[in-house]
Amino acid sequence: MKKKYLLAGIFFFLLLYPSIQAYLVMQSLELGQVVNRVERSILFYQISIWLSWIVFMIIAVYYKWTTENNFFFILTYAFLLLTFSFFGYFVQAMVNFFELPSTFEDNYTLGVFTALENFAIAALLTAFLHAAVWWFTRRWHRR
Repeated sequence: MKKKYLLAGIFFFLLLYPSIQAYLVMQSLELGQVVNRVERSILFYQISIWLSWIVFMIIAVYYKWTTENNFFFILTYAFLLLTFSFFGYFVQAMVNFFELPSTFEDNYTLGVFTALENFAIAALLTAFLHAAVWWFTRRWHRR
């Protein structure tokens, strides 16, 4: 049980990085900075999600491999859903605030599709890793 708490502590400590980046995006949107700065801060937020995802996958694969428990994979799926939802919101807020041209006429569809697109890619990669670890722990040479 001690290993689970240590890995959970690392997991929740790493949540600070995307949280700080999200705060910086919200701050740049509220200050009404130039569109390039807001776009760059949204890009940095997206990068923070992917860098955190890499470390989360290391933790999840290690924990699944050693205990055959899906706890950290489930936390990673929840993390991806939450962070990419905010990512879609930030993209839509930037488009609405600066009145950028969009292929959608309403004020939310671009953000929803952006969030779904990014979440689908990350969730698919996570599912492949999840399935690979599950399959490899079931093989005869692991017993």
